[in-house]
Amino acid sequence: MKTWWKKLIVILPVIVVSVFYLRVIYHESYGHAGSKRIIGFMLSVVFFYTCVFYLTLKRKQEDFFPVLVQSSFFVYVFFVLQLTGYFILLKEVSSHGWWDKMDHRIETNEHVNFIPFNTINRYDTFDKQVAGNFIMLFPLGIYLPLLYRRLRKFSGFPAVLLISLLASVGIEILQLATNSRSTDVDDIMLNTMGAGTGFFIYQLLKMMVTPHFKNQS
Repeated sequence: MKTWWKKLIVILPVIVVSVFYLRVIYHESYGHAGSKRIIGFMLSVVFFYTCVFYLTLKRKQEDFFPVLVQSSFFVYVFFVLQLTGYFILLKEVSSHGWWDKMDHRIETNEHVNFIPFNTINRYDTFDKQVAGNFIMLFPLGIYLPLLYRRLRKFSGFPAVLLISLLASVGIEILQLATNSRSTDVDDIMLNTMGAGTGFFIYQLLKMMVTPHFKNQS
């Protein structure tokens, strides 16, 4: 398969999925918005697509499996961004009294929690609030070693954990800035634990699959 065909296959699913959902976001959040907010929305979309195109052009797609991994990873990232409010960030930031509103949320602890285990202790282990945050970055712990060779050994675990931690902190800051869902230190813990668990699941699957392929060769 020619290289450009492989790259097209990588980006096509995320384009199709994102166009559908971005139309919904536009009509729900920008249908009656001013031109400045619409431009902000377009800039956030352009930045996302630019990152997707750049990473696709930069990476090699040697066979079907890397194409599948990269393509599904972009779709996964889009859904995380969509869920956590990335595409309404510039709209919220440009709204009147945005900073005061965010400051008020922090002062009154309105959907904001900086005390570890405060939220976790209020829910059952398998409650949607707990399980959802654990699962959110679980795939990231699998994608990172699949995408980067240097992270595939157990020695890559600290790096995977650090990347996941930073990603989770970014998500919580995003949710604080956009008033989307809650901002909670426990979410950071659960996100990072989920990603770490995903990494160990990857290692387990690799140990199960690798001997099989060796025996086939």
